[in-house]
Amino acid sequence: MNGIAGMIRFDGQAVAPNDITSLSHALKHRGPVTSQSITQGVLLAFGGTLEADNTVAVYAATDADVFGETATNSSFSAHYRRNGPASFNTVNADFAVALWDAYEQVLICARDSLGVKPLYYVHRPGRFFAFATEIKALLALQEVTVTPNQHKFREYLTWATDYVPYSAETFYETIYSVLPGHYIQVNAQDLRVQTYWKPDVEQYSKLGSADAYSDLFADYFTAAVDARMRGKTRVGAHLSGGLDSSSVSCVAQHLLGQQNRSRLHTFTIDTGLASTDESAYVNAVINQYHPAHHTIHPLADVLDSILKINALFDRPEQFIIPSSFHLSVSVEARQLGCDCLLTGHDGDSVVTTGFDYLDQLLDDQDWETLRLACQQLVSYPDRNLQYVNEDWLSLSNQAKLEQYILYLIGAEVTKRFKAHPLSTFLSKTRTQTQLLGLSTTSILAYCTKRVRDKIAHKNLIDNAFSANFKHRVPPRSQLSTKALTTQISSDYHVPIDPVLNTTNVICNEQFNHIGAHYGHQYSFPFFDKQVVELGLATPLRVCFDQGRGRGLIRNGLQTRLPPAIMSRLTKANFVEYGNIAARQLYEATHEQFASPGHTIWTVIDRHAFSKIVATVFNARIPVRKKTRYNWLLSRIIYLALWLSSLPKKN
Repeated sequence: MNGIAGMIRFDGQAVAPNDITSLSHALKHRGPVTSQSITQGVLLAFGGTLEADNTVAVYAATDADVFGETATNSSFSAHYRRNGPASFNTVNADFAVALWDAYEQVLICARDSLGVKPLYYVHRPGRFFAFATEIKALLALQEVTVTPNQHKFREYLTWATDYVPYSAETFYETIYSVLPGHYIQVNAQDLRVQTYWKPDVEQYSKLGSADAYSDLFADYFTAAVDARMRGKTRVGAHLSGGLDSSSVSCVAQHLLGQQNRSRLHTFTIDTGLASTDESAYVNAVINQYHPAHHTIHPLADVLDSILKINALFDRPEQFIIPSSFHLSVSVEARQLGCDCLLTGHDGDSVVTTGFDYLDQLLDDQDWETLRLACQQLVSYPDRNLQYVNEDWLSLSNQAKLEQYILYLIGAEVTKRFKAHPLSTFLSKTRTQTQLLGLSTTSILAYCTKRVRDKIAHKNLIDNAFSANFKHRVPPRSQLSTKALTTQISSDYHVPIDPVLNTTNVICNEQFNHIGAHYGHQYSFPFFDKQVVELGLATPLRVCFDQGRGRGLIRNGLQTRLPPAIMSRLTKANFVEYGNIAARQLYEATHEQFASPGHTIWTVIDRHAFSKIVATVFNARIPVRKKTRYNWLLSRIIYLALWLSSLPKKN
């Protein structure tokens, strides 16, 4: 729950006592405050640690959970003295740190590589620099004004089909976020942003067999769960029944049993819908490990949950599923006295399916191996690939194979189909067709469907911005994690964008704020440094696991996971629940911003908004086709509510 804050002035003035009081008051829920005076400034730690080494004049405020061997080693300031900012790359920790080097007259602020710990700042060159774990603490400073950052609205309200880099910009002008895997260096003259994260994937280059990778994953993951429970009195965990949450819960309860500690508290959220029902998988975990299990329901008041997040998180709601869903766990966990909540959040980005192995074979033009791999993947009767074909479950085995292969090579084949006469197209495609075992009929049918789908896609709405907003707020480049992920991908040939992106980091931050409010710490075993580096280093063929996918977990934890979880190939579908939640939210709020004078209409086009609403409520449109419209409607409402909550200008 801890936090940090601080301020340093570059204009010769002392930090105003009122500003210190404001920072302390804004973050008091994160723990008792301690302070350290530095040259023309102050460092504050809330339940965290203040480090002071007067012999070398290095001081640090840290909000850090340190794991593994580094947990018993020396402090952040000692590491910094020996290795400078490169030391941030060596520690296995979730951390936010502000470090003042009095000899160099420089302040260093850094954040862990996946952004588990939040850290924000405001910089007025030549005047002052301030930082804090929460934005509200910075907004409380007397020289900071509350001005919405309209450029952030573009990112927030645009439907994306690819990973979006995490940006340093926040929803407030002049307030920024320290980028994960980066540090900032501030002195009286300037501010520089530098990267430090260099994942060490080469250390695993000598692992030969798939079993070697899986065995090491089991060791690392078990250690990651154990380290995050150490020193905690009552541990809870999300248990959805998926592979990630089940892995966390099973390993956690196994360890707690070995250590003769209190049982794990597991939490499942029941929406009451058949489409999200994972009770069979949840029960498989409960029956094998017997944790103290709690089935809870989303909070009834969706609007109140959204408004609460606005206040806690200092920005509009970020979760795809509204906070009435997520807050319900924290409300129950607080009543039970849990001081730690483990989550498998986004484990499938760190320990991937390995299905990118097929793209690798495609790039190598290894058609024989590609066909075999596709055959392995589609051979499982429980695998439902409706994103490939809506009628997947009713297709024959051969049709499934053809459809999936065409899905993989479709863009290339369709481009060839549109660029050449039919006879030339068939001639150029014949060799590939024969090697992959495709029929001419299936290729022609697929290409025709792709062309039609592309035409239909032109009518889909990606955003609802008004023409005035687009003109007034043109796109602009932002400082983001893009350069870092591009560099890592280039240097190490690993897929890093699925791990480090705005969706993941923002969810980490929001969990952190929720936990601080309700009195427990959210923790992410899959984001452990060793687990992440091993996940990045594991060959795709190992993760692919002959078509099962996620080979590291299935093979590494085969003695821990119940058979039902081990063999699971499906995921719950929350589209129906998302549609219901979006409709509930609209019905609860539309009167609040129906006025033509509401600020939201300076951003959103009313006609486009009406089309989105009509789609969400249209019972004739299949719910599976409403995902983007549920998302757009919900986010527009989230933003409208947030704008309404901001203090009015005098």
